[in-house]
Amino acid sequence: MKHTFSRHLIGSLAGICLTAGTVAMAADMPVAPPPPPPAFSWTGPYVGLHVGGAVAGTTSVNNGILNDDAFTPFQASFNRTGVFGGLHLGYNQQFNWLVLGLQGEYNFAGITGQTQIFPDSVLSPVFIRSGLRQFGSVDGRVGIAFNRLLLYAIGGFAYADQRHSIVTDGFGTTRDYGDNEYGWDVGGGAEYALTNNWTARVEYRYYNWGSKGFTDSLINSGAPIVRFHSTTETMHTIRAGLTYKFGWPPAPPAPVVAKY
Repeated sequence: MKHTFSRHLIGSLAGICLTAGTVAMAADMPVAPPPPPPAFSWTGPYVGLHVGGAVAGTTSVNNGILNDDAFTPFQASFNRTGVFGGLHLGYNQQFNWLVLGLQGEYNFAGITGQTQIFPDSVLSPVFIRSGLRQFGSVDGRVGIAFNRLLLYAIGGFAYADQRHSIVTDGFGTTRDYGDNEYGWDVGGGAEYALTNNWTARVEYRYYNWGSKGFTDSLINSGAPIVRFHSTTETMHTIRAGLTYKFGWPPAPPAPVVAKY
């Protein structure tokens, strides 16, 4: 019996030693590093807000006065300044370092200015006042991605709600004109991914809405009325924006690991 007990004791001790050795060897084995995080991608839809400032140029060509046929045509150019803010949304697709995208935006603006178009010595002061209330665009974007930094060019179709008035102060005459104008825009900017979803951007844009003509048939006895005039509208803008980029395609679900 003593021999049997001894054999069992020796076997148990040997098992304990083997188990301890296996655990020690497992503890000494190097642990596999976690998989690297997925590379950042600009691919996906996005939506954001932006604010900015603008300097717009207006050139008005006035082709005579209704009550003074002898008056020679007069041309005046002046600047309008102000701020704007709006919403942008779009979609990017990244191909290696190349990023292609389509974006739409809409802005509310307070961009105004005025100038005197006829000298005091000829007529009662006559002013032209111009304002841009709303504008928007549909643009293509082409960019070069440096991981989380995107340098891009942008351009496309532009719309504007332009309003202006011709005011004759001494006669109390104000003629209001407004029109939806269509043209083009072009610019460039830089965008940086703060996180996988939030990006910040700064951007310059130039707009050109071409020329638009207006005819006024009002006859106000004694008041000088501009019969025909045309305006040419352009604008330079600088803006900053914050954008939320939706993850696309959605990340795959985490693998299920069995627990024992």
